[in-house]
Amino acid sequence: MRISVDIGFGYVKAENEEGKSILFPSVVGLRRASNVAGVFGEQFDDYIVTIKKGDEDQNSYYVGDAGLTSGGTRTWEDEHAKNRNLEVLIATAMGILNEKEEPVELAVGLPMNVFSAQHEELKRKLTGLSLDVSVEGERQPKNSKIQVSSVFVFPQGAGAYYAALHNIDGSVKDANLLNKPLAVIEIGFRTTDFLFMSLGKRGLQPRPEPFTGSLDIGMNTAQTEIQQAAKKELGGYEPDLKEIEKALLWPGMNGILTAKGKSIDLKPFRKQANENVASRIISQLKQRWRDEVNTLSSVMIGGGGGDDLYSHFEQAFGITQKVENPQFANAKGFLAAQALALRAAGRG
Repeated sequence: MRISVDIGFGYVKAENEEGKSILFPSVVGLRRASNVAGVFGEQFDDYIVTIKKGDEDQNSYYVGDAGLTSGGTRTWEDEHAKNRNLEVLIATAMGILNEKEEPVELAVGLPMNVFSAQHEELKRKLTGLSLDVSVEGERQPKNSKIQVSSVFVFPQGAGAYYAALHNIDGSVKDANLLNKPLAVIEIGFRTTDFLFMSLGKRGLQPRPEPFTGSLDIGMNTAQTEIQQAAKKELGGYEPDLKEIEKALLWPGMNGILTAKGKSIDLKPFRKQANENVASRIISQLKQRWRDEVNTLSSVMIGGGGGDDLYSHFEQAFGITQKVENPQFANAKGFLAAQALALRAAGRG
């Protein structure tokens, strides 16, 4: 079973070769025994995940929205293979998506700025991973034996590029974009990756830095700005960023933050913060690309911030297109790139 997992700083996006996909916050908290479950029952958000690795003791975790509810954390280690939540997040995605319990051919990604230095280490860490995984959530509990047979690691901006041109089976999606010079801007939670593809004598090739790379700006930058605006409204009390996130993204909260006995509508703050983040990204990319942007046929927008910020990029570049389902652009693109790599190796 081919499965791609885009392990974002903010959210995990994953998809299997049959097109089934899942999305959940990259938040993990250790599950402990509850003293009140017998009184109130144990109602929980997705997911409670139990993992056993070899002869080690099994551990249970709150993952995703359940992690947000239970005070879990995001981990942002500079060396991605050493992220202590990595196996839990990937195991959760594979446990849900590996419906046939087949060996998994896994595709994952890394930010552009660390790909060259870290992709081999990440591949070594995940290849051969063997776990017993139980996932409880809205569905019936699902128990799986996970065996990772192969690992493909791709740059995150390249994932969005392949998603724009190819379907997840590697077939061509948009023939008009093939062999055309274009750029991809992939707006994530913590970083924005960008890829500049130029037409050379032997075909398309990525331009090196400063044309291709990563910016340390993302949708978390906007959330931090919203947090500071809310702090002023609350007389100096600074709400936790996870509370800001829940208010903005959970449907039942409708953008309303409740704290210190007050209810604050965050939606106007979000509009201004999104505009500011988009402006910063556009300014830095224009400095990097300068007049070379005029050689492009299109600027493709993907990533979790693709929908929220698209209109700003459309105004700035004029030749902008949005990758279909931008939040899943990397997950879909990794599958497409994996399919092409397997076909080139005679395995597709």
